[in-house]
Amino acid sequence: MQNSQLTHILFALSKKESRELRKWLVSPIHNQRSDVVQLYEYLTSGNRLEDDKSLEKERIFRKLYPKEAYDDAKMRQVIHFLQESIEEYLVFVKNQSDSLQCQLNLVKSFRERKLEKLYDKAMRKLEQSFLEFPFRNEDYLDKAYWIEKEKSEQLSEKRAQISNYQQMSDQVEISFITRKLKIACVMLSHQKIYKTNYDFGLLESVLQHLQNQDTLLQEPAIKLYFHFYNLFRFPDEEFHFFEIKKVLSSSEHFFDALERKDIYLMVINYCISRMNIGYKAFVREAFEFYRKAIESRIIIENGILNHLAFRNIVTAGTTLREFEWVSKFIEEYQNYLAPEYRENFVKFALARLYFEQGDYDRAQDLLIQFDIDDILINLTAKTMLIRLYYEKDEFMALESLLDSMRAYINRKKMLAYHKMSFKELISASKRLIKIQFNDRKKIEILNNQITNSRILPSHMKEWFMEQLKKLKR
Repeated sequence: MQNSQLTHILFALSKKESRELRKWLVSPIHNQRSDVVQLYEYLTSGNRLEDDKSLEKERIFRKLYPKEAYDDAKMRQVIHFLQESIEEYLVFVKNQSDSLQCQLNLVKSFRERKLEKLYDKAMRKLEQSFLEFPFRNEDYLDKAYWIEKEKSEQLSEKRAQISNYQQMSDQVEISFITRKLKIACVMLSHQKIYKTNYDFGLLESVLQHLQNQDTLLQEPAIKLYFHFYNLFRFPDEEFHFFEIKKVLSSSEHFFDALERKDIYLMVINYCISRMNIGYKAFVREAFEFYRKAIESRIIIENGILNHLAFRNIVTAGTTLREFEWVSKFIEEYQNYLAPEYRENFVKFALARLYFEQGDYDRAQDLLIQFDIDDILINLTAKTMLIRLYYEKDEFMALESLLDSMRAYINRKKMLAYHKMSFKELISASKRLIKIQFNDRKKIEILNNQITNSRILPSHMKEWFMEQLKKLKR
């Protein structure tokens, strides 16, 4: 049983869920087999789930049935019944967490039993709960349709002349358009990264419909994902970005924490893509969205802050010279990094902070110690060392670093586009250190190389231009 589905499920349960599950298993409504309870108690006591010997089926069988010879079919049967009971418990817990669905199920039950007074009372309560529901996300919009459908069933059974078909149609349309736009955003984003071709089906018709029925764009979710889709499709049309900001400013509370996290990450990724091609204003935009995401803790998942987000926050903050905030951020949030990333990413963050503050010695000490398996982050750290060595006039160390970077890049086969970018960086750096003060011919040649480059990062382009200006004086 060491690698069985059952043990995987038990490992995933919280302590509270484990306690509640035992109550579920001992209830005869859910389980009438004592050996199922015994198996559960055996597996969850001590550290048996982590002990291979304790998970041997023959050993477990002796505990459950001490007077019987080992019977593999019987052992597999009790395992099956326990897993089945646990799965039923998990479904029950999930259903109970959806209060609107529970109330809707109750309304439906009263209707099926012809309990009209109870039905009317339960429906009023459901409608009130729906009005008070805090979110207006896709699940909420789905519920709006199912509530209207339930009303329609009741009207039909009463053979009433009135109907709510228009309301049903409106709600199903809103729900469908929201989901269609949302999945289109995901598909478009994935398509750009992985060069995949998707069939977007009815999307063009939906977009055309929205142009003709602009009242639908008053629904926050539809408006949000409509502008996200257009932003991803036409990234230069920054109007859509600022419309997204307006929606979030007025309606962010309509989305739950998980969806807000996805929304913030989509916004931030767009900002980063603009930053990478030289739009400096988006550094501030990315930083402010990161700051909101941190303060609301929506990008901290299960107590963990993604190490790349940690790095990006520090990079944006130091670029904007928000040194005091960045320093506090590193100190407060380093403990939210997963242990395997913490030491190196804190070193990287502090090195970046010290470097931008002009404390080159402390930055250099940390960057020399920095060593991580991630190729791009390693090369980013070395890029910082290029600037550091140059500005400290340590040209021999710089030459050695550039040679080691070139050898490192040549060994790595999976760099693709980034390989050309870093090779051009190394080439430009080697030319820079060979230029004598006021050598206008070489300055002009390198200036043209930097200006015409389409693959050098924008922040390094700016740095090279600054150094060439100094050499002209």
